[in-house]
Amino acid sequence: MNKWKMSGLVILSTLLLSACSVDSNADQLYKQPKPLSAHVMLPENIEPQSTQVLEVHVMQENKTVDDAKIVQFNVWKKDDPEKVQAVKANYNGGMYTAKATFEDDGVYYIKTDINARGEHILPTQQVAVGKLSKEELRSLQPAENETHHHHSHH
Repeated sequence: MNKWKMSGLVILSTLLLSACSVDSNADQLYKQPKPLSAHVMLPENIEPQSTQVLEVHVMQENKTVDDAKIVQFNVWKKDDPEKVQAVKANYNGGMYTAKATFEDDGVYYIKTDINARGEHILPTQQVAVGKLSKEELRSLQPAENETHHHHSHH
């Protein structure tokens, strides 16, 4: 009789445990974040003591985001990181735009602070304003699309 009880317990346990299997689609039951993307457009040539229009096109799932909570450009000169010019961007027909002033020659950083639909991204770019010293020219980082060349070696 002990043998029958043990066999019954094993069969009952197997049945109960098999009913609790993991759903292979369980991850789809939870909200998946949809990443934001941003295409920041900056003027090609920026002269010192000028005000420039900065633009960013914010997208999510290949659709324009027109309801961002925050879109702001933070601009600072490389050798003066404590002095940040923060300018709030406004939505204007597909683009968020703002104006920033560039006082002096030099290398500047432009960080675009974007908060929309539960996502937060901070794309940062480097721009040259006016005439740069040899040291500043050397410190310039290559543009994003130039840093991703893949060379195959056979």
